[in-house]
Amino acid sequence: MTSTKEPVFIKEGTPREGLTQGISLHGWTITSKKASICSSAEMEKISKDYGLPPPEMVFGNNHVTVEKDSFKLSFGAYDALSQVDTSSTSSEKIKVAYSEEWTRKSSANHTDVKDVVKPYDWTYTTKYRGTSNAELEQHDGQSLVDVNRLRQQEPILFYDENILYEDELADNGTAMLMIRLRVMPTCFLVLQRFFLRVDDVLFRLNDTRLYHEFGNDYFVREYTSKEAHYNVIRQKLGRGDISLLNDQNWVSSVMPDEPTESIKEKLKI
Repeated sequence: MTSTKEPVFIKEGTPREGLTQGISLHGWTITSKKASICSSAEMEKISKDYGLPPPEMVFGNNHVTVEKDSFKLSFGAYDALSQVDTSSTSSEKIKVAYSEEWTRKSSANHTDVKDVVKPYDWTYTTKYRGTSNAELEQHDGQSLVDVNRLRQQEPILFYDENILYEDELADNGTAMLMIRLRVMPTCFLVLQRFFLRVDDVLFRLNDTRLYHEFGNDYFVREYTSKEAHYNVIRQKLGRGDISLLNDQNWVSSVMPDEPTESIKEKLKI
């Protein structure tokens, strides 16, 4: 692909059949495809392939893709759901970590909670970091995502949000996997976020960031996982608007600084 300093905007298809939008700049092509929610046949395939009932809403034909030359990294719901834990003890993990709160919640006439305790992680937590055709090299140094640059007032050439799946956890919270991406004249950032709220029990954020500054000879992928007791985050709210507990940006801003897991990677390009 010919490198260009001028952006080339992409728009293919229709919302009905699947709409792909994106941008090509400096040899990189970044696209976001949005299509209809999975059909019943597609949901049955997820259940059969992965051994778990799928989330309430799965957008299995949605994709976000980052490409340059022969390198390609994409995000999609099917691959993300393949990493949901279906081991025999997977449904017990939140109960073990937050036993007192979970026991109280599940015994207070919440039969719907009892019903979802099955041999799979019913929170649909995934540590998916994207599907890549190249191995990225891990490094132990500081983050290579330039937060100060991202805070600069720079024109946004392309922006999109894309949901891969969502579930209300039998009215006991929410689980959502979504992607936000923005491309500026000097760099781009793609954020895939798994957001989990189990009411009275837990908040969890699993974030994967793709970052590149045009002109640098490397591409960055960084993954962090953070979690906190529900009450810790609720107390941060004080007397504020309780709807903020559904605001992923706000919850992220008050989560603990130290992640429970962190993976930093880069790829020479």
